[in-house]
Amino acid sequence: MACRVFFLLLVLSLVQKLPPGVAAPVTPPEKHLGYPVGADFKLPDWNAVMGYFTRLDRESPRVITRKIGTTTEGRDFLMSIVSSEENLDRLDRIKACAAILADPRGHSTAEKEAAIREGRPIVFIHCAMHATEAAAPQFAMEFAYKLATSDEEPWIGAREKTVVVIFPSANPDGLDQVAQWYHQNVGTPFEAAGLVELYQRYTGHDNNRDWFMLTQSETRLVTEQLYRVWFPQVFWDIHQQGTGRERMFIPPYRDPLNPNIDSVMVTTTHALGGRAMLDMCREGLQGVSTGNAYDLWWNGSTLNVARRHNMIGLLTEAASVHIASPIFFNQADLKSPVGEGEYRPSNFFPSPWPGGWWRMRNIIDYEEAFGRSLLGSLSRESDYWLRACLGAAERAIAAGETSVPSAWLIPSDNRDPAAVRRLAEVLVLSGVELHVSSAPLKADGRDYPAGTIVIRRAQPYGEFVKDLFEIQRYPEGFSAYDVTGWTIPLLLGVRRVEVVEPIEARLRRVPDASDAVKAFAGDSRVGNTGSLLTSSDSGSWSRLVGHLGNGGTARLLTGKGREGLIELASKAADHGKKGAKVAKPKPSEDATGVSSLPRIGIYAAWTPHAPEGWMRYVFDTWKIPYVTVRNEMLRAGQIRDFLDVLILPGQSPAALDEGRKAGTLPEPYAGGLAPEGAVAVEQFVLDGGTLVATDASANWVIDLLELPLIDVTRGADAKDFFCAGSVLRGVAATDRPLAAGLPDSMPLVFSRSAAWRKMTDDERKKADREAREVETLLRYAPTRLLLSGGIKKPELIEGRDAWLRAAYGKGRVHLFGFQPHYRAWSQVTFPLLFRAVLLDHDRPEAAADAKAE
Repeated sequence: MACRVFFLLLVLSLVQKLPPGVAAPVTPPEKHLGYPVGADFKLPDWNAVMGYFTRLDRESPRVITRKIGTTTEGRDFLMSIVSSEENLDRLDRIKACAAILADPRGHSTAEKEAAIREGRPIVFIHCAMHATEAAAPQFAMEFAYKLATSDEEPWIGAREKTVVVIFPSANPDGLDQVAQWYHQNVGTPFEAAGLVELYQRYTGHDNNRDWFMLTQSETRLVTEQLYRVWFPQVFWDIHQQGTGRERMFIPPYRDPLNPNIDSVMVTTTHALGGRAMLDMCREGLQGVSTGNAYDLWWNGSTLNVARRHNMIGLLTEAASVHIASPIFFNQADLKSPVGEGEYRPSNFFPSPWPGGWWRMRNIIDYEEAFGRSLLGSLSRESDYWLRACLGAAERAIAAGETSVPSAWLIPSDNRDPAAVRRLAEVLVLSGVELHVSSAPLKADGRDYPAGTIVIRRAQPYGEFVKDLFEIQRYPEGFSAYDVTGWTIPLLLGVRRVEVVEPIEARLRRVPDASDAVKAFAGDSRVGNTGSLLTSSDSGSWSRLVGHLGNGGTARLLTGKGREGLIELASKAADHGKKGAKVAKPKPSEDATGVSSLPRIGIYAAWTPHAPEGWMRYVFDTWKIPYVTVRNEMLRAGQIRDFLDVLILPGQSPAALDEGRKAGTLPEPYAGGLAPEGAVAVEQFVLDGGTLVATDASANWVIDLLELPLIDVTRGADAKDFFCAGSVLRGVAATDRPLAAGLPDSMPLVFSRSAAWRKMTDDERKKADREAREVETLLRYAPTRLLLSGGIKKPELIEGRDAWLRAAYGKGRVHLFGFQPHYRAWSQVTFPLLFRAVLLDHDRPEAAADAKAE
């Protein structure tokens, strides 16, 4: 004991006697963690990672760590700024220079030259958005430490010539979930088992599909820093991919190339990636590939949005391990990353990895090597990269002044004000300038009302708006990495007008979405006053939910001139008394009347499923109450005791029936619904429940209930059919009660979805299925089907059914061939789901009341 006390006093005396101006040593990450960075079977949680960056802020004058907000689940969301003391002392000026380079309008040549001379390339490093890609937070710790402390190159030059902003984890909630699950299972047969829930509350892996719609807290926080605060020139997004191909993918990317991305932003990305390939090969890091897998076409991911904001976007994808457990590979186990079959060198894969053990430490080494190369390139020619981004901004502004369209209008007579508000909000958050007309305006010879939103193309992010607002046509000859069409006004159901000629009008710039949509407030065309709601305003549905939750009644009107209006009514005057009755709707106008809020269950398998998370996000946002329903709850039977509506949000038939294989994860989570769960679901409908199934789940319901339907996308004739993430045109059966008031034609997202036709009598008899009336509420358009994106062999689904309703026993079934809630993008089709869930159900007590009455 005395020895330990003496040693502690000695250390304290040495620290106190440090020469003036010499700082105490900065704690290395391995000392903070208590084990080597990247050690096998070790995974720090968010508290450990956050604690280290907080410690760096305290111990190093070259690090500033800031909390910039909170995550979806309430954790602190951090970023750390690493640079020289001199740069940090004048950080406000460096940020001001970046703002000038991002938007040079109104600045003289001398001011722009001063911004280049006094500015520094700002690099955003975005780590571990996908929490199962778990190496990046430890990489961030070691990278920040070396950048802040090393007296070697490239660290010295990088500190002096760049400002590095690190997000240690872009998904702290997920990091904790993954760490907890891994620690629970490491050392057991389930060490490599995947999680049983989404590692981001609503999106899971789809959190990298949220970067133009901005639904999640984390997305919004980073977006604000990117396009409204820092304006970095370089954005590096660190990811991991599968295990059995190259050890790391780095830029350049494969075709197709989206024409809205500035050519210099493309080629600077290639230059930085090419130099990194050179540096990594020179260091002996094998298995690095380029030019494959990842393209520059689609919008929606972090990087693809940043590229459309005149930033250099870099993606790295390292081969994964099993969370933190190493994997051994024989060379025969490895596959070519360039699609040529044989695992051998090529121009895009010059030095194949021979196999062996692959560890988390290897991932960190590869990421660090790329980072050293990147900072070396930026610091050696810092002016060059600043000028490159300035030039991209100037070209974007010039394109808006000389090219068409010159602007876009959002007229104030749009039918869905809530969708317009959402559109205005995401644009403002993304750094886009909005103006509103103070008086009626004329554009291209047509008149538009006062309050019309005007988006000029001649602004730094004008090409980003163009990419969101124009119709996409996916080039032939390429496989799609993700979506092929994303025209945001179509997704939201907002009418937008492209303007060719310059606009002459009285315009005022608006700072936020609320100001942009004030023209809609109290507009008599909206109709959301008194006892009437218009179903065309997607914001009406939250009010309907509140009304039903407070004991009111509602009905969807079909009378001429009132189609689609939702009439609200309160209970009788003595509604608070026992035995109070609900006022009966008028049969002559009643399309579908309800007297209570249904008890809703959203099915979630123990296999994480992003569409299920997006469904929950939509319901939470629209304040629709629900419970999450697991396999065991359905297998227990008597579902009608606790649910009126059961939703299957898109899980595949195999996931529903079989779930996860026994022996691959802890026993409580294994298995699916079959057989007793499936039987219980059928009985739920027979007993009067409403079953709503979307996308792949709908075919499971068709098979379970033996409905006389055939999915034409699954048959032999569908060999050449393909449609991944495109916006198609649907045609509503507006003469049917539940479709009353819908537009005759509406956009929907089709992503490897379903399309049905009714069986012929011969097919039905051969399949031994009963004749059963199936009501078509929406079908895919018989002509002009594709609105935006790409589709092969469209004639296969033209005119086929997209939304069906069938009575079954005492209940009913709604089948959606597509996901009406797709990634929370497709707000135009949310009301279809709301109609099925909120306006077509029976509560047992409501039925008892009606019988007693």
